Amino acid sequence: MNAKKGVWRSRAVIISLTAHLAAFSINSYGWSISGTVKTKAGVAISGVSVTVKDSANYSDTTDDNGNFSLESPTSSKNIIKENRSGSYSAKFEKGELLVRSPWDGALKLSLFDCSGRILWTAKVVSTKGIAKAAFPSNLSRGIVFLQISHSGNEQYFSMGWGPHGLYMKPSQSISSVANTKTAQAETFPTILFKKTDYRDTSFTMTSSEMTNVEVVMQQNEKTCPLPKSIKWQSSGILVDIKPDASHKIVSVKDPTIQKYKGKYLIYCTVFNTSTNLFNMQFIQFTDFSEAKDATPIFMDKVQGFSGYKCAPELFYFAPQDLWYLIWQQQPPAYSTTKTPDDPYSWSAPKTFYTNGIPNAPSLPIDYWPIADDKNFYLFFTGDDGKVYRAKTTLDQFPNGFGAYVVVKSLDRNIIFEGSSHYKIKGTANTYLHVVEGMGNPRYFSAWTSEGIEGEWKDYMVGQNNPFAGTKNVTYAPGVTDWTDDVSHGELIRENPDQTQELDLCNLQFLYQGKAPNSGGDYNLLPYKLGLLTATAQ
Repeated sequence: MNAKKGVWRSRAVIISLTAHLAAFSINSYGWSISGTVKTKAGVAISGVSVTVKDSANYSDTTDDNGNFSLESPTSSKNIIKENRSGSYSAKFEKGELLVRSPWDGALKLSLFDCSGRILWTAKVVSTKGIAKAAFPSNLSRGIVFLQISHSGNEQYFSMGWGPHGLYMKPSQSISSVANTKTAQAETFPTILFKKTDYRDTSFTMTSSEMTNVEVVMQQNEKTCPLPKSIKWQSSGILVDIKPDASHKIVSVKDPTIQKYKGKYLIYCTVFNTSTNLFNMQFIQFTDFSEAKDATPIFMDKVQGFSGYKCAPELFYFAPQDLWYLIWQQQPPAYSTTKTPDDPYSWSAPKTFYTNGIPNAPSLPIDYWPIADDKNFYLFFTGDDGKVYRAKTTLDQFPNGFGAYVVVKSLDRNIIFEGSSHYKIKGTANTYLHVVEGMGNPRYFSAWTSEGIEGEWKDYMVGQNNPFAGTKNVTYAPGVTDWTDDVSHGELIRENPDQTQELDLCNLQFLYQGKAPNSGGDYNLLPYKLGLLTATAQ
């Protein structure tokens, strides 16, 4: 047994770590690690989170005896013989690479390293859906990517060597930053412990496969429980209406907001009387005090973005290392970019459905994206007292959306439009669902669930007990009461990715409101944007 002892220091906190690791293979792709977390006096510590850094596939929590166990899918107990990606499958057997393909004919097989450099290629012929190739025996052990090509169609597998043979699994692509990072993390794991205080803590770990492992101890971030009540304080008008010569704008509404490179990015809806259409605008600023002076860029100037497009949602999709902008049109549409702060960089718009949402309600609106570790969901409403949800797999997104389900149904005064959905930070699987009601004035109710598909439980529901409405919103000193409505908006997140993780310790809500005496044609209602900040919980 190899015994390694280290000391971790953070300010005044000193932690002693002892890791016992048995000799076998440093380059293991398949591995298992078990261990115990105790006080220095030998008392077990339960509830410590143990994960692999940069990978969502491995996690455990120490039990009542302080024990934990992490095991890769390719350890001696769980070797994967064959893996499938779409309609392809691949496996390694007796020195040969065996590929099952949906087509007969010529296939090109290529191996790349993590930087995209070609290591090996072979041309083979698939007969009755099966092709074989002798695997190169001189290839250095480590992580590689297998590409299978046929007439422009490409499939990818990540591959690695462990003490029990070659392992492969489906991948997004060779160049995917997230995929490469995960593959490296799972091949040479860094074990991440999370605990509030590491004083008087010791660790013991054993592994039958590895002689060397890095350990990182991370103090738990502060998290806040769901409050029993909320009071909000509103800003004045944060984003005002700014027309130009070709854009006779009468409203600014339906905002989406994310932080990127130290700036706030807002995409939102505008109504242009010059074209009699809803479209979108973009602004960015460093501090909310600068928002009112930000110059808008109207999205109908961007190639492919003219015509009816509104109610945008902006998020970062980590598996593809891409930013997505989705919006309301029929059917719903999306665009991608690497630089969301450049509105001219968005790709040509595409729709999620070729022929529209199957059996859709008469007015599907206000699409909201969110994902867990397996599926990607689109929530939407229809001004009919219902919240709807469609889904696809994380691997298929943005394709593969099927029929919807009705998630919640209530009176339109409670459920009308503008729903948003969040994973609550610091919880295992708790979600917050916020929906606008048609009450006069407009307001929001909220529900919780365990899992995205879990049953909704009342949290703050109705005009007399709102999540955000006139009952619990006041104005900052010196700020004019400019609206009674708390309408279409979203809670601000620090993490911009598809999980929509919400920090309850710092609640802010970007919303739309209008002057209390305004009325008439809905399209001409003079909506503007304001900011709610939670002041008491």
